[in-house]
Amino acid sequence: MIKRKKINKVVLLLPILLIIITIVFSISILKSNRRQYTDNTKVLSTISQVLDLNTVKYTYSNIVSVKKDKSINDIKIPFTEQSFIIKYEGVINGGIKPEDINIIDNTGKKIIIEVNQCRILDHYIDDENLYVYDIKNSIFNKLDTNEILNDISKYKQEYEEKLINEGFMEEVESNTKASLTNMLKSIGYEEIEVIFK
Repeated sequence: MIKRKKINKVVLLLPILLIIITIVFSISILKSNRRQYTDNTKVLSTISQVLDLNTVKYTYSNIVSVKKDKSINDIKIPFTEQSFIIKYEGVINGGIKPEDINIIDNTGKKIIIEVNQCRILDHYIDDENLYVYDIKNSIFNKLDTNEILNDISKYKQEYEEKLINEGFMEEVESNTKASLTNMLKSIGYEEIEVIFK
């Protein structure tokens, strides 16, 4: 009878003991993880690896009309006129680069990050959705695909400026701040301040 009572006590105490060990082990892991993030180099490395620094992707369609001809010494060569309309789709990615991030203060619980600038990281034309209409080819002048792409690249800068004037960078900044804050919270920071220059 006495042995059975001892066994029952052991059986009852074993799960409680296991729970206590698990809690103590979990707390020690959390503390050791927090300690490693007081190192700024590790924080920056984690941001670069985990965070998609491309925070806003903007897809657009554009139509441009191109007229041109060949000339020598500002004299137009007859029958070399070209006139066409290009319809294309472009993708602009805005965000930050890892070198744009500076850690001002880091206690392990609180971090202050300064972002030097948000920028357009990439702007490319989707060549699968590129259409050329109303081509006016002369007898002596055939239209070249590379020429079309060169013509489009002239309009890319104009479109970027238009987008920036419409508040694109403010949206990039807002998304960057939200992404950085969420990512830093997920690794244990309680207070996060993101400052833009």
